[in-house]
Parts: sequence; structure tokens; C-alpha cells
Amino acid sequence: MQDNTANKANGYNRNLYRNPKRGPLAGVCTGLAEYFEIPVWVARLIAISLFIFVSQLFVIAYIAGIFLLAKRPASQSSTRRQPHHDNGLFHYQKPASERLRDIHERLQALDKKLRGMEGYVTSKKYQFNREINDL
Repeated sequence: MQDNTANKANGYNRNLYRNPKRGPLAGVCTGLAEYFEIPVWVARLIAISLFIFVSQLFVIAYIAGIFLLAKRPASQSSTRRQPHHDNGLFHYQKPASERLRDIHERLQALDKKLRGMEGYVTSKKYQFNREINDL
């Protein structure tokens, strides 16, 4: 019979480990980045910012992370998806030009919906429906 209780050894049943192989200081930032599926540099930037602004609290939290998070087992690989494009420090799934094109298309679709709503709200049909609902 297998014990499924959440504990340090099984990553609290959430695949939450520290990864010292990829991190210079016990791998807490790397493990949290893998868990939240964010780039490691973002987790490290957050950690540095916290160290600058609330250094005592950050040091306590980091040390707690070292003791509360188990090392990632060698047999278990990270569940984080590997990036398709490696642009040095930044790891994204798509190149910037494709992401910009997607954002542009989404903004155009949003603009079309907004024009449709504005057209309805300023129409006589809206006024008529509002008067009917007020009865």
C-alpha cells in the first residue's frame, strides 16, 4: 500500500523541489521557477529584489526553502516544457515577431468586439430594449 500523504520527500504532491544542479545557491529559485513555469531569470530577479527591499525576511525565507524543499530526485525530470527558441537569457515558446503578430491579431479582434458593443449601445434597438425592460 502506497502512502500518498504530502511531505517533503514527494514534493508535497505538487512536484515542488529545489534543483541544486541548475542553481548556484541550493537551487531554491530554480525549483520555484520550474514549479511556477516561469523563466529562472525571473525568479532570480524577484529574489534579488526581495533581498534588496526586505533582506532579513528574504534570508529567512530562502533558508526555510532550503530546509523545507527536498532536492529534485535524479530519476525525476522537470515537468517544465522545454523552450522552442533559446534567445540567450530569455526563453520563449515563440519568436518575438510571432508573439507580436498574435498580440496584434488579438487586439484587432478586441477592437472589433468593442466597436460592435458601442454600435449596439448607441442604437435605437438598445434604447427600445431598455425601455421594455424598465416596464
